[in-house]
Amino acid sequence: MELITILIAIFSLFVIIGIGFAARRYGILNGDRVHLISHVLVNVALLAITISSMQVPDTAKTMGIVDSMLLVAGGYYLAAFLISILICQFLPSTPAEKGVFQFMLVFPNTMFMGIPVASAVLGPGSLFYVILFNLPFNFLVFTMGVWLLARGRPGKLDPKVLLSPGLVASFIGLALFLAGYMLPAPVDTGLELIGSATTPLAMLVVGALLATLPAARLAGDWRVYLVTAFRLVIIPVIAFLVLSPFITDRLVLGVAVLLIAMPVAANSVLLSEEYKVDSTLASQGVFLSTLLCLATIPILEYFLF
Repeated sequence: MELITILIAIFSLFVIIGIGFAARRYGILNGDRVHLISHVLVNVALLAITISSMQVPDTAKTMGIVDSMLLVAGGYYLAAFLISILICQFLPSTPAEKGVFQFMLVFPNTMFMGIPVASAVLGPGSLFYVILFNLPFNFLVFTMGVWLLARGRPGKLDPKVLLSPGLVASFIGLALFLAGYMLPAPVDTGLELIGSATTPLAMLVVGALLATLPAARLAGDWRVYLVTAFRLVIIPVIAFLVLSPFITDRLVLGVAVLLIAMPVAANSVLLSEEYKVDSTLASQGVFLSTLLCLATIPILEYFLF
């Protein structure tokens, strides 16, 4: 039943990608409309889900869960960033492509796919851990992530690029989390509803961007396959080998490794489109890694857990 649930969760994303693909091919979504959707997602929906996902109850702090998960997540992002630098030193690419490849290596789809997959594999009790693991993601994607992408644009990098609405939302969410303040239910529910639009609309954008490519280029070139191999297999295995001697709680270990094994974050496409770098390359990475995780996630689950 676990495998069926995982497959349904992943295939549902491909259905939406297919709809976006068809909408672009039949002229429903043109380039301007795709960019507008991306702009709304980056500046509205992602902000809402960033703040909402940081609404973690105070009771967790007394259980010692928050500190351990934040330490694991922070350690992962630091290690993944260093790995991405090493890999991209030997990967032939333009400055813009290098930023996209590094983003793909560092940021997995921990929220949009992480929640349904973790629930299927590890049970509903894992979802709280998933939210905790996502706290650094929400902050780093609008700082490190934006920097990786924007520095590849022509000309000097404008520091104002980093002062994005997403970064402001991250600080707001983090301040609320540290203060232990829970938003009123109507506000939190409203933010969750807006944020829930992110996944389907992001997949529509992926499909629409892929529709501009010839069929032979949908999955990208060998570089996309190499980065995908690191994203889905090599980095998660390294994480398991490093973490397993130190983490005795199997649920914490399982959540961390499973989330690290997620495909490329859909944010790569949205932010690449927003900052006018290679969004097509990002779409190829999302498409290929999401497709191949149909095999890699069950295999990792079987051998590692």
